[in-house]
Amino acid sequence: MWRLFKFVNLLYLLVSSFIWFSFLLPRNYIPMIVSGLMLLCFAFGNFRTRVTPRAIGIFIMVVIYSLYSAFIIDPNYGIITFLSYVPAVLLFVLEKNYQQNLLDFVTKWFCIIMAVSLGFFAIHFVVPLPNFPFLPHEISNSYATFDNYFFFMKTNMYLSENAGVFRFGGPFLEPGHQSMICCLLLFANRFQMRRQPLMWVLLVSILLSFSLAGYLTLAIGWAFVKIRNIYSMLGVVMVLAGAWLFVTVLWNGGDNAVNKLIFERLEYDDKKGIKGNNRTLRHTDFFFKECMKDGTAVLGVRTQKASTLKINGAGYKIFILRYGIVGTVLVGVLYLMMIPGGANRRYAISFFVLMALIFLQRAYPSWYSWLFPYVVGLGIMRKEKFSYISQDCTAIGTSDQVTVTENSDESNLRNDC
Repeated sequence: MWRLFKFVNLLYLLVSSFIWFSFLLPRNYIPMIVSGLMLLCFAFGNFRTRVTPRAIGIFIMVVIYSLYSAFIIDPNYGIITFLSYVPAVLLFVLEKNYQQNLLDFVTKWFCIIMAVSLGFFAIHFVVPLPNFPFLPHEISNSYATFDNYFFFMKTNMYLSENAGVFRFGGPFLEPGHQSMICCLLLFANRFQMRRQPLMWVLLVSILLSFSLAGYLTLAIGWAFVKIRNIYSMLGVVMVLAGAWLFVTVLWNGGDNAVNKLIFERLEYDDKKGIKGNNRTLRHTDFFFKECMKDGTAVLGVRTQKASTLKINGAGYKIFILRYGIVGTVLVGVLYLMMIPGGANRRYAISFFVLMALIFLQRAYPSWYSWLFPYVVGLGIMRKEKFSYISQDCTAIGTSDQVTVTENSDESNLRNDC
């Protein structure tokens, strides 16, 4: 049962992030199927759990947010919202040795998938590879037709002629989706490359995505982990300043893809803040301001069907327009409640701030690729110092004084490492 549970978690993380084959599945039924399978594993598997008052409070908050979603949108969406958060509640009640094993499994296989994807992506520039046209039918208005190489997607939408590069997105629809997941898994693992060297693949994937949001999330997350005192702060500043100097001056005099697609987009703009702020269109920005002024943004505009025609883009403005300020606050409270008792406060606050920063430009808090690394990453840091580095699999079964029996799922958990 534990092996099935781990596989379902890996698959759901991929599907929730718009991996291409997810559009061949019954997307509206996926949360129900996943929740059912995970509950089945809990029912018949001998998992160690911790049902605390905080866990009960999280479940109640999920119900409240689901009822709110049903009220402002429709009952079916409320049910989908509830089922989307049920797996996160199940992750929360797992003992941290299970959470560590689950994170190791998902990270390892996600890295393997991305390594294969990177390999085929590199080969296709040298040797023509078979592919087929693919257009996600549910969101065809937002995307052009992709060339699907099965292990990675390619479209002229992500070709930068100015920089002369194709942005790497792996098997996902957007390079930004891919880089976001990689950043969150790196932070959940606290950038412990020595412990799991495969995670270098995630770093390469982020760099080749040429995603401004991905680069910023990577830099901020890495800084959160590394800065522990004034000396480490100076070290982080020197590394980031050195990277900026190398890209903007030393590397071909600034005539390179990273400078053109990342650093030049960070230049100040009077209207947008920075040149790279392209999360919403101008008419959406105007509509957002009007809704904030007249109070429409309190509950959002999803009940006003005609108004949704003015909503285009991504980020916090789109989320507030669709779900309202009330919905945004409920999500924020829910994420705060997911910080377990006894968690390392510095790491927990850093993770929450990182999620809030991601929310500003890519607001998908119900995606499992958000919930999984957040819940599990925080869970394994219960009663641990920030410098804690998990040992190899021999530590499993001892950190929480767990008694391992020969025929239990805990024994299988040890053997799966």
